[in-house]
Amino acid sequence: MRKFIEQDREKVITILVNSFEGNKSVDFVVGNSATSRRILMEYSLANCLENGEVYISESGKSCVLIKYSNRKRKSFNLWIWDLKLALQGIGISKISKVLKRESSIERVQPNEPFLYVWFIGVEPENQGKGEGSMLLKSVLELAKKKNLPVCLETSTERNFRWYENFGFSVYASSDEFGFPFYFYKKDLL
Repeated sequence: MRKFIEQDREKVITILVNSFEGNKSVDFVVGNSATSRRILMEYSLANCLENGEVYISESGKSCVLIKYSNRKRKSFNLWIWDLKLALQGIGISKISKVLKRESSIERVQPNEPFLYVWFIGVEPENQGKGEGSMLLKSVLELAKKKNLPVCLETSTERNFRWYENFGFSVYASSDEFGFPFYFYKKDLL
């Protein structure tokens, strides 16, 4: 994997918009509109560029957005993105529901520093061909160098076994959003 460069912006957003189509968790936040999903992914990219890192596979067919739990900078640019996401992506009527969801996720996450895999996406036509596995292996190597456990959440049942095959285990679960939602963690000590 290689670090994101500005020329990757459209590719990364397109991969994420397409690979998260029909995702229960993403749909809960922004509905199933590609336009709203795009706003969420643009917001997430901006956030990770400030509070984490963004990587793309060498093939350009997959990407990962990671955050570091102990970095929570909020630049003016991110405040603008918060507003855009709330008004154009989520919608006024759903803001309190989404804020409640985010708060419940943060309550469950570990207190110690961790590397957070916010989004990992593979172009739909390349899923199941090892793209995501190669990317996740690289993320785990990065976390090991930084001596950080890795955390993530998923509502996608087909990904449960995949994460578990990489040594992740469920440390919490929830159904308060109307679908099963699992919190995974991998310690790298």
